[in-house]
Amino acid sequence: NDIDTQLQKSIQTLLQKNQLEPSSPAFGIAHQVVRQGFRSLSWKQRFVYLEQMEPLLRRHGLCVGREWDR
Repeated sequence: NDIDTQLQKSIQTLLQKNQLEPSSPAFGIAHQVVRQGFRSLSWKQRFVYLEQMEPLLRRHGLCVGREWDR
């Protein structure tokens, strides 16, 4: 859907700007969202997304994918 596509593009932007440490859990989660979408994440991965990636996306003015529950 459009929200997944926007979120995937936003996360790709973070990865291209080297905003995520390759050794961090968020880095692997970012790649998973880009390849498989947000809904592929486990609850534990979603928590990492909310705690680490969403604030970073917001700081860069990018889509955070809040509409994923619709």
